[in-house]
Amino acid sequence: MTDEIVILEVGCGNKRAHSNSLTLDVRKTSQVDIIADARALPFKNGSVDYLFSSHVIEHFSHTEVGDVVGEWVRVLKNEGTIEVRCPDLRALALLFFIHPSWENVQNIYGEQDYSANYHMCGFSYARIKELLSRFGIKKIRRIYDGAYGIPFIPCDLHVVGVKDGKIN
Repeated sequence: MTDEIVILEVGCGNKRAHSNSLTLDVRKTSQVDIIADARALPFKNGSVDYLFSSHVIEHFSHTEVGDVVGEWVRVLKNEGTIEVRCPDLRALALLFFIHPSWENVQNIYGEQDYSANYHMCGFSYARIKELLSRFGIKKIRRIYDGAYGIPFIPCDLHVVGVKDGKIN
């Protein structure tokens, strides 16, 4: 008998990224399995094999984002994988500088169509890598998905890392 891999999607919203995942969000949608705050995950320490979060981390204040990442790493098993996607603030700021449109303002600050949908923190690759490293994530790498069909232009920050097996 094999152990089932636990994939947790934090902040899935209306879209499930992994068909076999357990989804969590602060609000109920058709895709949410567990309604909970990403700052206090209802899981035991080291109980998740793979944690995926897409466009969630930027919704926390820069004063609390470290605690949020610490909470996500807490539930991750040793040698478990964390995958985080978020806006690339450097790229978005450049786009706004070149073309100061309301669309580019929305990309930086969030859609703001409900109370939790405001961007309160921004990241560059160096900043998110430092943050993940601080909580024992190693082998951090950036994935370039490409924007507008151009592979070397990032559409967002997409990083993957592994929890150090020596961290408890």
